[in-house]
Amino acid sequence: MCMKLYEKKMSIGLKEISSATGYSLSTVSRVLSNKISGKSKSAKNILAVARKIGYSKYRTASPSTNRILDIALITQHFSEEFYAYLYASFDKVCSDQNYSLTIHSLRYNRSIKEQLLYLSQNHDGFILFLPTLDTYGYNVIKKNLKDYPIISIAPVFEPVFDTFTFDSYQGGVLAANQFLDSKIKKFGVIHGPAEKWEAELRKNGFNDTIKKSGNNINWNFKGDYSFESGENAFQDIHKKRVKKIGIFASNDQMAVGFIHAALENNYKIPGDYFIIGYDNILFSKIFFPKLTTINTDVDKLSSEALDYLIQMIKGQIKIGNSAKKTLIPVDLVVRDTDKRGKHDKQN
Repeated sequence: MCMKLYEKKMSIGLKEISSATGYSLSTVSRVLSNKISGKSKSAKNILAVARKIGYSKYRTASPSTNRILDIALITQHFSEEFYAYLYASFDKVCSDQNYSLTIHSLRYNRSIKEQLLYLSQNHDGFILFLPTLDTYGYNVIKKNLKDYPIISIAPVFEPVFDTFTFDSYQGGVLAANQFLDSKIKKFGVIHGPAEKWEAELRKNGFNDTIKKSGNNINWNFKGDYSFESGENAFQDIHKKRVKKIGIFASNDQMAVGFIHAALENNYKIPGDYFIIGYDNILFSKIFFPKLTTINTDVDKLSSEALDYLIQMIKGQIKIGNSAKKTLIPVDLVVRDTDKRGKHDKQN
């Protein structure tokens, strides 16, 4: 019965589009199933009308059917190692629960709105991971996909969609307190790209905590999350002859790059420099010396975010105008590179 209802709704949608465009049902069906290039004149006309009437080939299906739900993880192209862990975690969680996951990397030379409108016809819901998108950009998406199930996993100042993200600010606080407890007197930061909200939150959490303690930030370096920018950070601090300083790096790749360059120049870590990273990637555990870092529970984030989105798709959570933010806790993993040494609670 449910499948018949689904087929009936599909048929009505196709007929409406066929009538509005003048193209045959078979042509409309082939365009909406991606069997005709979206660049052709007929496809452009059909897709435009489909978007106008709010047609989606999957969303009309009843959640009670046996059809496997298809989730899209919408992202931008980033080379940082952490993102690979994030994608793998979502893929595993979806697989374990028998959902289909497709990862789409948006093209910079095309309208994000148009890309998402097109993709919405082929998926049941979106997980947005767009760290450089501002509030205006999110509002454009919401305006054009008003009743479509969407959540975000990238932090923004004012969330537009229900958002699940790590408590990046608290991560900076934890790193600062670790150095303060170790009686370190000088402090520095290798921060990530300013256009990424989480990089700013991590830096602000660290800086605010240091300043509240009555201390100052003695050195800072703008990185880009890469191993190479960590090496460049060491060259900068080396030229400025700053030593015996506690450094918070906004991700592990930059921290490891800094350590690598320092060791190559015969400096000691810990000793000449003390450093804490962020993300707890594999390299932080196997690189020598092992990196003290902020741990992010990627599996907890992916599980909670996906469960929430599935409830939205099934109509168990209403898609509303307001948005809530859920912060996933982070914790400090102490290893070898901070002054305290190795008292690791999880290796």
